[in-house]
Amino acid sequence: MDTLPLIKVELIIEVSFETFGQVWYTDENGRPWIKEFRGNSWSKEILLKDNRKLGFSAFLNNQFQSKGQWVKLIKKVDNEVVDQKEFKIDGDKLFDGWFKLG
Repeated sequence: MDTLPLIKVELIIEVSFETFGQVWYTDENGRPWIKEFRGNSWSKEILLKDNRKLGFSAFLNNQFQSKGQWVKLIKKVDNEVVDQKEFKIDGDKLFDGWFKLG
């Protein structure tokens, strides 16, 4: 029996300040998940049989209305960055909504 090697996909959030928020992503079976996180980073490793599109977005709270901050969403496949997006946070709201990658 010939089997294909699994593809390692890593979803990463980096934030320039300490915060809390939620992450929405789809797993290896296409199921959606929402997870909460605290701090300035979050990551999830998923092993896939094929390289399909995964949904990935983050919702951040900016309770101190910090100005000049950023959030970065990164997708790595087999340790290589394949998609990355940086969003600026203006600081005049308690939250900026969902930031999406892809």
